[in-house]
Amino acid sequence: MNVENFLQLPITKNFTVVAGHNGLHKAVQNVEILDFEFSPDIHHVRDTIFTPNSVVLSSLLFAKQKPEYLLNAVKNLVELGASALAYKPVIFRDLPEEVLTYAEEQDFPILRFGGDEFFEKIILETMAYAKTQDYSFFLETILRRLMEEDITQEQIKSILQQLNRPFEKYVFVATLRASDTSHHNWMHAIFSLEPLLKSGLICSYKQSLFIIMTHPSQLFQFDKVLHEWLALYAIPTEKITFGYSSSYDTQTGFPTALREAFFASILAEIDMLPSLHYKHLASDRLLIELYRKDPIFAMDYVTSFLAPLLDDKADPDLMETAITYIVKKGNIKEVAVAQFCHPNTIRYRMAKIRHLVAPTDNDYVFYEHLAAAVKLYLLHSKVGFE
Repeated sequence: MNVENFLQLPITKNFTVVAGHNGLHKAVQNVEILDFEFSPDIHHVRDTIFTPNSVVLSSLLFAKQKPEYLLNAVKNLVELGASALAYKPVIFRDLPEEVLTYAEEQDFPILRFGGDEFFEKIILETMAYAKTQDYSFFLETILRRLMEEDITQEQIKSILQQLNRPFEKYVFVATLRASDTSHHNWMHAIFSLEPLLKSGLICSYKQSLFIIMTHPSQLFQFDKVLHEWLALYAIPTEKITFGYSSSYDTQTGFPTALREAFFASILAEIDMLPSLHYKHLASDRLLIELYRKDPIFAMDYVTSFLAPLLDDKADPDLMETAITYIVKKGNIKEVAVAQFCHPNTIRYRMAKIRHLVAPTDNDYVFYEHLAAAVKLYLLHSKVGFE
């Protein structure tokens, strides 16, 4: 966590940044209390009294009669590698200008308490948040390995042991993606389902949320149960795209289930569907595996076939029309509605596209080649394993 995260805790939400605004990115690994350590009357202070990357809390009582002590205290905190100073405005409402100027120059955040927050509660909430964030980072690291690396059976077994969850025999995965990227609270709402996942977990990866469930029965209807949970918690789903995996043996098929759900959600988003099961993807599975196994080769095909449309000097309407044409399965009327054009305009554009990328192909071959190139192009734009 960093100072900015620290300021987002419920107990610190009313804190004010009074100096060092450019230092809010500094890491926070601890929270400590400053009483009289920097008073000149105290001579037994060790240099290591405050650990680096700490937010230091103080009422500044040591400088009650001597405001000039404050600048020396801030200088010492900067030298010791503290991340920020947060003070309770009981002795000083505002700090001397020289202190604020120095902190600003050093990008050292100084924070003013918003009220009568207790030091001990701030410390407890900060440490609890840090612990949660550490575990989230651990889960994301594990998920990235499972998604992007070729994992052996022994490695799968080891990873499942590290996760330390009471997993059942079969694993089911749903991947959720929000179509409204400005809505930042949807992930937090989904995490409220976690108490229901006694034999599963929730974690994030590439702007997606994974809900992983295990069950003794391979016939478990995970998608139905998931939507019942979402309704129970009054979580709106109108702007969420769902991708579902098939069921797999947890000990051997865990990575496969993750990838299936993820790519099903990507293809559902591309085809503008509310949800999609990987098993219903048909030939699109071949494109997914091609891109996953060899993204460089896949994108070489895309850039060579679509080069006339991707050129900087090309009419941008052509590429947009090509994408919509594939998404709408070649239905000219639906493409026209989506592009706010007359159908004849779309026919003209498609004729031009065909002339540019595949002038000798018949209708079937042209559509087949264009569909493959466009879907790989969209996969790359949404996944980007490069």
